[in-house]
Amino acid sequence: MASRLHARSGLLCPAFLGLILYSSCSVVKEDRTDCPCALTVEVSGLPSWPVSLSFSGENFREQMEVGGDTTLLVMVPKSGVQMLALSGTSLPQGKDIQIPRGFDCPPLYLHTEWLETPGDSARVKVQLHKHFCKLSLTFDGPPGWGEPYWTELRGRVEGLSLDGEPIEGDFSCRLDRGGSVRLPRQSPQEELWLDIAMPDRVVRSFALGNYLLQAGYDWTAPDLEDQPLQIDLSVTNISFRTGRWSTVIPLEVEI
Repeated sequence: MASRLHARSGLLCPAFLGLILYSSCSVVKEDRTDCPCALTVEVSGLPSWPVSLSFSGENFREQMEVGGDTTLLVMVPKSGVQMLALSGTSLPQGKDIQIPRGFDCPPLYLHTEWLETPGDSARVKVQLHKHFCKLSLTFDGPPGWGEPYWTELRGRVEGLSLDGEPIEGDFSCRLDRGGSVRLPRQSPQEELWLDIAMPDRVVRSFALGNYLLQAGYDWTAPDLEDQPLQIDLSVTNISFRTGRWSTVIPLEVEI
């Protein structure tokens, strides 16, 4: 009798263990599609300004601002989110970053990316890219040449889309006797002009965009380089120099 009970106990033990395993598997296989994804966002190598972060997806939107290198956790839907990291200006209300006429480009650093987040966790590293060129103008010439004079930059890029593409439109920014101006990322085929003017009239306009391309400037680089430009004024000509490139333009107008 004892031996038969022992045998029956031997049959019950595997069944009991199977029930436990089945229960455990049921928990593991539970439908978790409605559960959020824990997204770890690593932000490092920042410029001097705070970084605004935006995450948007299906019936989801989250915004925050960080300053300095940091790592944060954001709960996002598993259907994926569009991430936008922006520094140098505030998050736009629409789909574009507009530059008001008469102003130069803000110190714009940008990273946008669609993130697939189907699992319980994901990780992304923010890589901000520089989308402006700081053009520094230095003038040399005979004392008292045409003073007072001023310069103006004119172009056909009035802003950037949120993926960093130039947006066509009127751009202008005035500078008194040189200085520096931030230019937005340009389309190489778009015009960019430099006007040198007296108080009452424009003396001469120069195809600055062509000069920069001849000097080897790359508007398609992930991070735009700053560019110095030396302008020598004389009674008969104006010369432009940057790096190893230079050109001399004869003046056809008496100044």
